[in-house]
Amino acid sequence: MGGAKKPRLSQLEKKTTKPKEEESEKQPQKKEKIVSDVVPPSIEEVVAFAKTQKYLTPSVISEKFGIRLSIAKQVLNKLAEMKLVRFVSGNSDLRIFAPLEVVAESVKSSEETKEKPVASKKKTKTK
Repeated sequence: MGGAKKPRLSQLEKKTTKPKEEESEKQPQKKEKIVSDVVPPSIEEVVAFAKTQKYLTPSVISEKFGIRLSIAKQVLNKLAEMKLVRFVSGNSDLRIFAPLEVVAESVKSSEETKEKPVASKKKTKTK
């Protein structure tokens, strides 16, 4: 019901006579936020890295080049527009891309398996 108590006279005297230096020491100093320009890696670097990978996700790019996920998504979308990588699967949260060389190799291997018919052996029943 009441609220905050009024300080006693002795408490008021202590507050007024206390040097301000002690008060500033108790409060933690605020750290300054450092806003730095994030420079995305060059397209050549990303393409060279992409050729060595089987798949690419924003998290892989972000870990490799030390950039934020949003910038890694932008880089992958730019590569997809340039037809250097192909969207494989995913949704709005996670997108999986593959370099075109890896995609071409997988298509060739799947075509080779389709062209080679497997000879089936018929079993004959013996009585």
